[in-house]
Amino acid sequence: MLPDALHSMLPDALHIEQIRTALWRGREFGRAAILVGAGFSFNASPAVVSPRPFPTWNDLTGILARELHPSSSYSNALRLAEEYEAAHGRQRLDQLIKESVPDSHWQPGKLHRLLMGLPWADVFTVNYDTLLDRAALLLHNRKYDVVQTMQEIPAASRPRLVKLHGSFPSSYPFILTEEDFRTYPRRFAPFVNLVQQSMMENVFCLVGFSGEDPNFLAWSGWVRDNLGPLAPVIYLCGLLNFNDAQRRLLNARNVTLIDLSPLFPTRDFPDAAERHRLALEWFLLSLENGCPADPVYWPHWTTPPGTPPSPGLPPLLPPRVEPYRAERWSPSSF
Repeated sequence: MLPDALHSMLPDALHIEQIRTALWRGREFGRAAILVGAGFSFNASPAVVSPRPFPTWNDLTGILARELHPSSSYSNALRLAEEYEAAHGRQRLDQLIKESVPDSHWQPGKLHRLLMGLPWADVFTVNYDTLLDRAALLLHNRKYDVVQTMQEIPAASRPRLVKLHGSFPSSYPFILTEEDFRTYPRRFAPFVNLVQQSMMENVFCLVGFSGEDPNFLAWSGWVRDNLGPLAPVIYLCGLLNFNDAQRRLLNARNVTLIDLSPLFPTRDFPDAAERHRLALEWFLLSLENGCPADPVYWPHWTTPPGTPPSPGLPPLLPPRVEPYRAERWSPSSF
């Protein structure tokens, strides 16, 4: 497939080019940040035989509902978590989350290493697991300061990995209840300020994330209210299934969709989990492929070669410049 044909098939490729330009404009890190949601954890690799799967929001809702209302049907996980805390106490709710999310059964996968190997100014996550933390430790030319509590913010330098909603094993509270979200701007104002500042300074990208998180809506709204037309664009990337009204609503909130579905039609990728994984791999490899051929990025131009794409992956967005391409390696190579 020729690059022109690729751009024709994927109209949102232009937005990916914008992210690549921002991502690779600095030396140690660029002017792009990313917020990683719960869906990204499903790209982990097993660390034990027959690992328990990560729960979806529906799974977590079912766990809470079974203990509180065995004969009823509930769909609001935040409300159920609120009721569970009222019935059993906060300590038991936090313990239930730890029991439901099998962090130790999994290790960082290829996509975690790819994501953390890119020169983000900041990586934010609402996930409790430690997959991104452990992926960062595997990097040999890039060091992230991990921020799990507000007290760690002053001493942290970019690039930072910021755990916004708590972190295993014991960085409490795990943000989950309606009251947690309602009071988050007041109780965790330093985290809110950190995200808002990053949104103002960087191109902001979301993966594994629906864009419906109450905190995200509050942060993006604050930036929109204070910066107006000068607010940086927020990109939501993945296999998206939004109708026209939903797209218009997100666009009004300064959220631009990067829908990879045209490259990954269900007829060619019938396995839903594999389809999502390959789509995110294509996106991250295309970002990696945007690294410019500039001597200031040494040693990114020495062997071994960059991360090989998985079989069946569509052609990546081509590099912006060709010199040194044959010698390039990526920060995510191991």
